[in-house]
This record gives sequence, C-alpha cells and structure tokens, in this order.
Amino acid sequence: MEEIRVVNRNLGKPDSHTLASFQASGGYVQARRALNEMEPTGIIALMEESELKGRGGAFFPTGLKWKFVRADPNLPRYVVANGDESEPGTYCNRAILEEDPHNFIEGMIIAAYAVGAHTGYIYIRGEYGLAIERVQAALDECFAAGILGEDALGSGYGVNLILRRGAGAYICGEETALFNSLEGKRGNPRFKPPFPTNSGVWSKPTAINNIETFCNIAPILENGAQWFKDLGIGDENAGTKVYCLSGTIQRTGLFELPLGVTARELIYDFGGGPPEGRELKGFKPGGASAGVLTADELDARMDASIGQYDTILGTGGCIVMDETVSMVDAALRDALFFEEESCGFCIPCREGTPNLVQILEKMLEGEGEPADLELLEEIGESMASSFCGLGQFAYRPVVGALRKFRSEFEDLVNVEAPLAG
Repeated sequence: MEEIRVVNRNLGKPDSHTLASFQASGGYVQARRALNEMEPTGIIALMEESELKGRGGAFFPTGLKWKFVRADPNLPRYVVANGDESEPGTYCNRAILEEDPHNFIEGMIIAAYAVGAHTGYIYIRGEYGLAIERVQAALDECFAAGILGEDALGSGYGVNLILRRGAGAYICGEETALFNSLEGKRGNPRFKPPFPTNSGVWSKPTAINNIETFCNIAPILENGAQWFKDLGIGDENAGTKVYCLSGTIQRTGLFELPLGVTARELIYDFGGGPPEGRELKGFKPGGASAGVLTADELDARMDASIGQYDTILGTGGCIVMDETVSMVDAALRDALFFEEESCGFCIPCREGTPNLVQILEKMLEGEGEPADLELLEEIGESMASSFCGLGQFAYRPVVGALRKFRSEFEDLVNVEAPLAG
C-alpha cells in the first residue's frame, strides 16, 4: 500500500503556501467552475453522492449538512472552518494551515456558494502562530486577485472569509463553543437542539466543517463522486484520511491513506513499529480522548467502525506506546490535560476531571487503595452524562486503560489479579 495524496497533494512543493504555487497546481480552477458554471444544488448533490463525511471525528455526511443549511430560509447563512486543533497527538490540520492554506480556502468558497452563504469564518487555534500568519496572507492574496470579494472569481457572487484567532481553549473545538467564541462570548458549549445547521454562529444556519474536510471538496468536483468513493476501503468508507503518528514509534508524521486502513498497516507499514528491540503495548487511535487499544487489536480498522473496540478515531491522531510506557502514567497525563481544559460549565466534567487526577496521582505515589479502581469506573459513569463531548470523552483514556491494562493499576493498589480460569 502506498500513500494517496488528495488532501496533502501540495505539501512539500516549493512555496506551497503561496497563491502562485497553488494556482500552478490547478488551484481555484474548480472554485471558478463551481461559481460560474454549476448550480448550488448540483454541488450539494455531488457531495451527497461522493459520501464524503466530516473528518473532524463525528463522520456526519457533508452533503447532508450542506443540504440542511441551504434549505433553511433564515438568512444570512454562514460557513465556518474549524481549525481549533488542540488535542495532544493531532496535527494534520496544522500542516495544511501552514503549508497549503489555499487548499481549504478553495473548499470554503465552494461550500459558501453551495449553501448560499456570503460570509465565512476561519477559526484557528491561538497557539498556531505561523498558521495564522500564512492563512491571513493567503486571504489577502485572494482578495487582491479577485478570488474573494463582491465578485468572487468573476461570478457575480460575493464571498468574504474572515480569520479569527482562538485564545487557547481546547473546548472551543466543540462547534457551539466555537460559535460563542466567534461572537465574543465565553467559550461554553450550547444546548442542542437547535443544531448548527439551523442555529449556528449569530444564531443563523451554519455549515461548519474542519480543515481536512474542506480540502476534499475541489478534488471531488474535479474527479467525480465515484472516484472519491473508490479511494476508501469497504462500502462505508469514501476517500482518504490523514493520520498522525506519534509516540514511541520509529517514524512519526502525517500519512494520507485510504479511509479504513488497519492500525497494523498504519503503525508497522508506515510507522515502522516501535523502536528496535521493543514490543508494542498499546495505541490510541484518535488522540488523547480515545480509549487505548492493545496489541491484540491491531487489526481494527481506522474508521468509524473502531467504536466497537470502545474507542474513537477522532481526527486520526494515533499515539503509539511500547513496553516501556506505564499505562497509569499515560492515563494521568491525559487526565491532567482534560482537567486543565474543562470549561467548568457542567458538574460531571468540572468535578470529575480533577477527581480522576487526584486518584491517579495518589496511586502513583504509592498511596492507592483497592476501592480506587471502582471509584475510577464510577467517576467515568458520571462523566458520561456531561453536557458536551469534552466531558463525555475525557474519562475514557483513564477508564479505557484501567479495563485493558487492569493489572498495572492493581499493582499500584496491592490487589492481586484474579487467577486465570
């Protein structure tokens, strides 16, 4: 198997972040065709036919989302690019934002026209300084060249894209918290329903997608829906996925592969496996919030079906851990992150995250008690009722590690593992 570069097709080219380089590779040809020759409903129908699903982790059908937004008569409508990539182990959006910003901008222009929006927002993680600089420069180039503006690409259709910088809060990756942040409010999540397709930014219909999703739009217009569907593995997977590899592995980095590749293929064929002489202990397929899987689960497919293993794919940030890694210590590191990033809006998350940290720290300090193991499970059950996805997933790294590597936890509370049989 080889990499299939669709999203990452321009990475590595000289000056790939510039308009000149992007246009030399065929950039904005599809956006020009869409705005001048295609009907918005035809574009949406093509997205539905392609079976493109959001690459932010929820896997919601992109065409269906756009269809809902366009059907809502409550004007104006908006498009939003979620570039608040803040979870440990994920960095695929950063590469696009820094090295190929025109790629997703073209997708946003097509999306705006398709849903009937004239304004879009690009929300980028505040710590991504170079990305923010490059995206703003790309927008300036687009306005100067007539790609954006009141007469975008000579179509008579106006498209204005605005860059907004986040303030460092992980919670703002949650779409409704992002809307609040865009509006100058505290970045807390909102009640659902109403959903963003009917009430998003400024309480108007909003098509929000992540950076990688937007990068697939122009290639689908160029090559067709069937071409895109044929790129994936299995009937449920269309297109490619950009996977991030990190941890105790020989080759880290970004690998764009068919959606549905197995974890074994990703970790060993492309990552080279753990360092020489070491054995794989476990891996997290979807960043810090994903439950850990064992070496016996390497044949799990890196797609939405991985949920059957009590974990998530998320944005595809695969973190590899070899035999030298303490699973209790790894769980604590994740718990510390979520404790720091909890917005404090709801009680299960606000109280649950520090309680997980306290128990794990106590165990690692040699003061753990047998009852702590059940208490971790109970806290997890409570956090599952959190208001938004942050709290609903924040306990999973801890409880998942406890369930898959229970003996490591039992060793710290002086509980003998039950005898086999």
